[in-house]
This record gives sequence, structure tokens and C-alpha cells, in this order.
Amino acid sequence: MKERHLDYIDMVKGVGIILVVLGHSTYISEQALTWLASFHMPLFFIVSGLLFAYKQSERQPFGLYFRRRFCGMMIPYFWFSLIYIGVDYYYLYVHPGVIDQAFINSAVLQAVSLFGISVLWFLPAIFLGELCLYGLIRRCPLWLIILLASVSLWIPGAGMNLIQTHINMEGTPFNTWLGNLLMALLRVFPAVIFLLLGYATFFGLRRYAMKAGTEIFLGVGCLLLNAAIAFANGRVDMHFLVFHNTLLYYLGAYSAALGLLLIFRHIKPFWLLRFLGSNSLIIMLTHLDCQVMSLAIRFAAGMNQFIPRAKDLFFHLNLYAALLLGELVMIVLVGKVGFFLIGRKKPLKLQGPKWLHTLLLKFRGRKFKRVK
Repeated sequence: MKERHLDYIDMVKGVGIILVVLGHSTYISEQALTWLASFHMPLFFIVSGLLFAYKQSERQPFGLYFRRRFCGMMIPYFWFSLIYIGVDYYYLYVHPGVIDQAFINSAVLQAVSLFGISVLWFLPAIFLGELCLYGLIRRCPLWLIILLASVSLWIPGAGMNLIQTHINMEGTPFNTWLGNLLMALLRVFPAVIFLLLGYATFFGLRRYAMKAGTEIFLGVGCLLLNAAIAFANGRVDMHFLVFHNTLLYYLGAYSAALGLLLIFRHIKPFWLLRFLGSNSLIIMLTHLDCQVMSLAIRFAAGMNQFIPRAKDLFFHLNLYAALLLGELVMIVLVGKVGFFLIGRKKPLKLQGPKWLHTLLLKFRGRKFKRVK
């Protein structure tokens, strides 16, 4: 099947990465964080499962599929682990007192155990999850996939109880490494469930397509259902495997993802959301531990001195504008210069809006007369 880029998928990913950045800004309410955490990371796993089905990835030879996913996920993991540790050493020696050597040692253990420093936890989870998805789709009948997924619902909770009971992660470095490794492996189970949900969603959306108004109405209903579940279930965190009520967690996360997919299937492509979504990996990797967030906060705080009133509103406007500008710069730098950091062999082709392409073409086509 010839592949055609799905614009609405990029827009959904664009919304998702905006919500991830907002959740890390620490300047939103606890209620908003509870809602965001209920679905913003599962959304990326569900979208990945949908794309797996769309591209028919299970038909690829395993060696080719493994190599592509390793380059796309694990090479960025190792490179940015080094970058994050380098940033930590910078603060250790240039700004002493901010962090200490024990903090850096902990970061190294997180990196080598695949637990992941900060936001990097996402990459091993989705890489291993996609390998499991590949095997399940190719080798297992539907009834066995459903059975394994049902069992997988409860494994993270049981595993976390065993880790907390039998492993003293504050003890020796080996215990810390082992506990981190086991937690990294436990994340694979929810990752596979969300990937399978995304895989099934692709066929469901294709088979049961409805009128635009109906799908948008259902999408809004799914988002409202997610909000109700999020506040009933409390603050959750896939990073640290905090789900509270397991069934509510998965239902809430999937309802929000499905709602966004249903709505954005019928929204005219918007270039900025598409651009952010297609480069969501770079934003994920750079917004927090590469100091983009920190610099944006400093900029917004500095701008507050020029306005005597409405400081909160002015601060937030400057913060998010600086974050957007900073991430656009990082996308260009990583995509064009540091493309090897994200497992690419050549620079990315960055797609801009049509009006910008038209303007550039007109600019290039102009004939300038020499001024005497």
C-alpha cells in the first residue's frame, strides 16, 4: 500500500506535545495537571500503534524493522543521555550548589538501566513496546493477543509492589540500577496495551467511518468522559507507573486519544500544529533538560518588570511565546545540523506553511537590478 502522510495525525501529535510542554512548565494548576497526565503520554503510544497499522509495519522483515526503530528511538536515547549528563556537569562546575555528584551518579544509573533521565524514559518504553507489538501481530492469534493484553493490565502494579517490598533502591548502586531496570521493563506492558489500542483504532476508524458532524460530536463526548475519569481517578503518571484504578486509567487515556483523533480527522490542516507534531520528538528531547524551558522562564520573568499590572497574564504570554520560539530554533538546529542525534543519516526536510513557500519562491524569482 502506498503511504500517504496523514495530516491529522501530525496535528494530534502537535496538540500532544504542546500539552506535554505545558505540563512541565509548573505554572498551571493542579487540576490541569491531573487532566493532562491522564492522557498526554499514552496519546503518543496510541498514535504510534495507529501508524504501525497504517504502514503495515508487521510486513517488514524483522531485521529492517528493528534497525529503523532502534535508529529512531534508541540512538536519540543514548545521545541525549550524554547531553543531559553533560549539562549536569556544567552546572556542577560552573554553578556549584545547584546539583551535586550524587545527582549525576543517579542520572548515569538511570541512563544505563534504560529507566531514562527525565523525559527519556519514553524512548525505551516505546521501542521495546513496538518490538512486542511486531511479534504479537505477526505470531499470535487474536484470542491470544486479547488474553495477553488482559493479563498485562495488572502486571505493572504487581511488579511495583515486588520492587518496593524486596529491593532497597536507596541502598547500593546495584540495587538502584536493578530497581530502575525492572521499572523500565514494567513500562513496556502499558506501552504494548496502548500500542494495541492504537492498532485496533486504525481499523475501527476505517471500517466505521461516520459523518464529520457525528464524529466531532463523539470526539467531544470522549474528551468529556476523559475529564470526568481523570478527576475521579486522581493524578496518574505512566513514568512512575502510578495508575490508581487500572481500568479507569486505561479507559480515560484511550477516550481522550480517541476523542482527539475523531475531531482532528475533520479539521483543516493547520501548518503550525503539523510542524510541531512532525517534530514532536525533537521538542520532547529538548524542551526541559536542554534548558529551553529554563531560559523561557527567565525571559518571561525579566519582561515582567516592564509592566506594572496584569503580571500573571503577561508572564504566561511571554513564557509560551519564548518556549515556541526556542523550540522552533531547536527544531532547525537538530533537524539541520544535529540530525545524527535523532538517528538520521541526513538533515530533515522541514515543511513550512504554503504562504511562506510562495513568498520564498517569489523572492528567489525576482530579478534585482544593479544599483549604479
